[in-house]
Amino acid sequence: MSNRDKPQWVAKKYRGDDQYSWAVVDKRYIPHGHRGIVYSYLPECAVSYSGMTRSMAQHYVKVKKAELKNNR
Repeated sequence: MSNRDKPQWVAKKYRGDDQYSWAVVDKRYIPHGHRGIVYSYLPECAVSYSGMTRSMAQHYVKVKKAELKNNR
């Protein structure tokens, strides 16, 4: 499995501008160079967790990356 086939999880603002608008999103589905809030529709598999604070999202990014590393 190449790196392009593997999910690349990142914390992003997702569909909102309040404190709880952070999500763990697969970077492959976001346009290259995109900055700011992700408003566009993403496939169900592209969003792992949503509706959390920034620190919670960053924690879950680490969890998802560890899962990927363990599933090699």
